[in-house]
Amino acid sequence: MLTLTDDALAFIAERRQPIFIDAPQTIESCCLEITPCPGVRFGRPRRPDQHTLREIQGVEVFVPHRFPATQPLAIRTRRFLGRKFLFLDGWRLA
Repeated sequence: MLTLTDDALAFIAERRQPIFIDAPQTIESCCLEITPCPGVRFGRPRRPDQHTLREIQGVEVFVPHRFPATQPLAIRTRRFLGRKFLFLDGWRLA
């Protein structure tokens, strides 16, 4: 389940753009396989054929087709060096 926090909703309303989640990329090695947390960005994805458009809490969100639906995830805001950005909270390395 994917949700947006109040601070993320306010930030998205300021920017007046849809958002998208990068397609998860799995890194494989001889004895290790991990999937780092994908980024959350403003705008439309470069490869829309890999995403599904969903409306979540009134926001257009492009979600990758191969996105785990069982994990409770939240899109939140974070501030770093004065710059605000969105991130995905609750991701577990698979």
